[in-house]
Amino acid sequence: MISTARLADGSRRVYSLEWSLMTSLEDTSLKDASPEDASPDGTPAENAENASPKCLAVMYHYVRDRVTGPDREIKGVSEDGFRRQLDILCDTLTPIDWPTLVSWRMGRSELPGDSFLLTFDDGLSDHAEVVFPILEERGIRGVFFVSTGLLVEKRMNSAHQIHMLLCRMGAGTFCREVREWLRRKELSHLADSVEGTLETLRAYSYETPERAEIKHLLTQVLPLEIGRQLVNDLFEMHVGDQVAFAEEWYLGWDDLKRMEDAGHTVGGHGDEHHPYRRMSAMEQARDMNRCAMNLREVLGDKPRPFSYPYGDADGDVARRCAFAGFVNGFTTRQGWVRATDDAHSLSRVDTIHVDALLERIPIVSCSD
Repeated sequence: MISTARLADGSRRVYSLEWSLMTSLEDTSLKDASPEDASPDGTPAENAENASPKCLAVMYHYVRDRVTGPDREIKGVSEDGFRRQLDILCDTLTPIDWPTLVSWRMGRSELPGDSFLLTFDDGLSDHAEVVFPILEERGIRGVFFVSTGLLVEKRMNSAHQIHMLLCRMGAGTFCREVREWLRRKELSHLADSVEGTLETLRAYSYETPERAEIKHLLTQVLPLEIGRQLVNDLFEMHVGDQVAFAEEWYLGWDDLKRMEDAGHTVGGHGDEHHPYRRMSAMEQARDMNRCAMNLREVLGDKPRPFSYPYGDADGDVARRCAFAGFVNGFTTRQGWVRATDDAHSLSRVDTIHVDALLERIPIVSCSD
C-alpha cells in the first residue's frame, strides 16, 4: 500500500505506511489545540503553524462524463477535468494516503511537505468505474466514504433522488409537484419559511435560487420522514424503482473490497445519510454505530475515518464519531488539515474551489 510522488528532479519518492502503524491507537478522542501556545523558538503559534507542513483534503462526489441522457445536468467533475486537477495537485503538492495522515497527526512521522489527500463521498459507482483506474495509473491512494445502510438495503440516497428528479422534471415542475404533494397531505405550512433565506442561498451557492430553495426544503427543513416519503413517492412516479437505480448508482461491497485490497481506504458516511443537526443525540449515535458495524462485518475490523453527511459536525457530533470508533471525522468546512486540528473535526476543500486555492501556491513543474 503505497503513494508515490514525482519530484522536480524526475525521481519518485514513496510516502506510505502499513496499517500496523495504527493498530496501537491509544487515543481517538478530540485533540485540543491551544492558540496561546508559542513554538520552542518563541514564534507566535499562528505563524509557526502556518510554516508547518499541512494537508489539503480534497472532496469529490460525482466524477463522470454525462454528455447524453436524462441525468446529463447532474453537477460533477468530468473524467478529463479530474485528470487535469490531479495534474495540478501533483505538480503543487505531494499525494499521501490516509494512514500517512494519521501517523503525521499522531506525531509518529513527518509529512513530506505540503500534501494532499483525495476523498470521495457517497459511495458512487463513478468511484469504481472512473476514479479507481485513474488513481491506479498514478499510484495514488484515496479515501472512499460510503453510507452503509443504503448498500445493505439497496436504497437511494435522498439527495441523489433529488438530483435525478431535477434533471428529469426541471426545477419549475419539480417545485410545483413538491408543493402539490404537501398540499394534499395538508402540510403546506412546512414550506412557508424557506423561500429566499440567506441560509438557503449560502448552502447552495452554486445553484439557482429556485433549485437551492427546493433542495434546502427537502433536506434541511421538512421532518426527515416526511421529506423521505415525499421524495420516494415522486421518484417512483417520475423516475422508477429505486432498488434498480441503487444497484447501478452505487458501489457494491465487492467493489469496496477490491479497492481496499489495492491500498485505498474505505470510511463511513453515516448509515442513512441524514443531516446530524436534525437528529437527536441517540439517533446520531445509533446511525454512526450502525455504519461502523456494517463496515466491520463486511470489510473487517480496522481503523477507519468518517465523513459527516452534509458536513454536519459540532463538538457533540464529533465526540459521538470518536465513541463510535472512527479515528478521524471530516467536515465540509473549507481549509487545510493541520497537525493540531481536532481529530474528528477536520476540514476539506470541495473540488470546485481547488483550482482557485492552488493559484495562490507556486507550482513546481515535474519531469516525466
